[in-house]
Amino acid sequence: MSEYKVSVIGLGKLGSEIHKVFCFFYETRGLDKYFPVDSTGNVDYSDLGDVAFVVVPTPSVEDKFSSQSVEEVLEKITQKQIVSIVSTLYPGETDRLQAKFPHLTLVYNPTFVALGSVEHDFTHPDMVLIGSHDKKAANLVKTILNKVILTKPVYSIMTPLEAEIAKLTLNCYITTKITFANQIGNLCYRVGVSPESILRAVGSDSRVGNKYFKAGLGYGGPCFPRDNLALSAYMRDNGMDSTLSTTVHELNEEQVGEILMRIEKLNPKSVGFKSLSYKEGTDVEECSQLKAIHVELAKKGVCLKTNGDVNISWEGIDAK
Repeated sequence: MSEYKVSVIGLGKLGSEIHKVFCFFYETRGLDKYFPVDSTGNVDYSDLGDVAFVVVPTPSVEDKFSSQSVEEVLEKITQKQIVSIVSTLYPGETDRLQAKFPHLTLVYNPTFVALGSVEHDFTHPDMVLIGSHDKKAANLVKTILNKVILTKPVYSIMTPLEAEIAKLTLNCYITTKITFANQIGNLCYRVGVSPESILRAVGSDSRVGNKYFKAGLGYGGPCFPRDNLALSAYMRDNGMDSTLSTTVHELNEEQVGEILMRIEKLNPKSVGFKSLSYKEGTDVEECSQLKAIHVELAKKGVCLKTNGDVNISWEGIDAK
């Protein structure tokens, strides 16, 4: 067992998987307000190890992120402590929290994982973001993560604000790529050619790449939609026109109507859904375009079936 001790605060869908990974390599504590460690109903924050990783919800509020749960955790840590905030923060929040809790050394260390493959994604990143004003703390987080990561990622160490912007930038670049691929797919559908052939060819260019470059449903889930809106909000906060990010969001919303139009042209007797989740491999339905399509078809009185035996097409739907 390593000489380092760590803790994971917040054992939800993401935190529980990160906790599981750390347990293979370090003496690890898992803490969650819903699972108090003593009969008083309180969580003991007095011994958090060398680094405490905070993985609590930061829900969207008016296109930004609420840091209330993160702040509640930090308020309970009274000793000096290095705290790595994994939860997504709105740009500027790490610095605000650092000023409010000067006895803590804060690091912003967001992950790029997808529900349904958290453990794999956490241990196989291409890049790791570490934002801190304290180089010693940043390097300690890097050292701890380096043992659990099975790839050889690029470690990008920068200021917290830079890391906060970088996190949103990466996800919003991906949403733009998805939306562009869908626009080309929609064009191909109208002129009767194969979007797969075209996008595969274009994606083979190293300047583009094939990841997230397929035509089909728009993006959904708990990260991409809100990160796109948050970057738009941050641009507006700084006097910029956020036309690109706003347009990406609007075009992504319109993709539901595009798929509905294709289904209606088939005039199917029934439409089957393998699931209503936003992507395969998870049961999460947050911002799911499949669920939105299911709702609209139900309004039209279409016979709907949901079971694991349905043969799913590239659109995620089987119409017969």
